[in-house]
Amino acid sequence: MHCTTRAFLLILTITMAACVPDSKNPLTAFDKDAMDASVYGTWFWKNEQETGYLHFGQEKDSGLLQLVMIEFNSSGKIGVTQMRGHTSRLGGNRYLNLKFVPPQDGISEYIVMKYEISEKGLGLAFMDPSVIEKAIADNILAGRVEQEGHVSSVHISDTSKKLQQFVRKNEQALFPEMKFLPRLVIPRSN
Repeated sequence: MHCTTRAFLLILTITMAACVPDSKNPLTAFDKDAMDASVYGTWFWKNEQETGYLHFGQEKDSGLLQLVMIEFNSSGKIGVTQMRGHTSRLGGNRYLNLKFVPPQDGISEYIVMKYEISEKGLGLAFMDPSVIEKAIADNILAGRVEQEGHVSSVHISDTSKKLQQFVRKNEQALFPEMKFLPRLVIPRSN
């Protein structure tokens, strides 16, 4: 994936210019596990610059997980981002396999994120690109790193099986920081 300052990455406060690896293959196949309905619903964030909502649900026709993000910035502009994919489980951990729809900023492959649902809300963690870069350089994972000035884009081309093995072995280093968004609770009308 190309480095981007898209709001989707900003809202999770991973970094002001996050470089998140993309993968040709999802972590697991769409039909391997049942979709995790615990992620369904609306999650939100609010700060001085913007307010935003992540809406997760299952697409009616395809059965894919759909994410619609709506952000309102302080100047009154609205941004809408959509992604589709599915959930995965490896051991006790849960992951999202999502693609931008339509592709954005040259990103057409899967973005794999670790997630959890807890009393803190929806926790999301992106892959650390330096861990993937090293794995590619050491021929542990197939892929390529494209250098663009001081920033690199990291693309994984290995199989889902090899990616699963790598994630299981390197989970702590690969997903070092989880950020939480609270669930939006809408009051019932009388």
